[in-house]
This record gives sequence, structure tokens and C-alpha cells, in this order.
Amino acid sequence: MVEYKAQLAGAIAIAVDPRYTSRQCPKCNHEEKANRDKKRHWFCCKNCGYRSNDDRAAAMNLLAKGYKYLEEVPA
Repeated sequence: MVEYKAQLAGAIAIAVDPRYTSRQCPKCNHEEKANRDKKRHWFCCKNCGYRSNDDRAAAMNLLAKGYKYLEEVPA
């Protein structure tokens, strides 16, 4: 469905590995299970102290993975 909607909009959809994206800090890349409080939907990095909603942190990490993928694809 995402690919279909992307095509209609003239965009592309790429799949990236979502594992551990809600545990990883989008600012310093520190990954630790304790960074995320599932019950409160809260993210707090144990390394740098960055705080946010856990889904927002995961979305930021997915976006970064997408950009990294695009940089590695040959033109």
C-alpha cells in the first residue's frame, strides 16, 4: 500500500530495517533497551540525555536510515 501511494505521488518508497530503532538515540546513536519506557511511550537516552516520545525517536532513526541508504545507492 505504501509503494502504491508513493507512486501516485511521484515519490519512491524504500524499506529499511526497523530493528532497534525505538531503542537507539537519534542524536548520539547510543542503543540500549533501557532508553525506552514502553508503558509511558517515553524515550530517554542513557548516554546523552536526549528525551522524546519513543515513536518519534524511532521515526527519526528510520528517516536517518533512509537517507543513509539513498547516499549509498549508486547514481
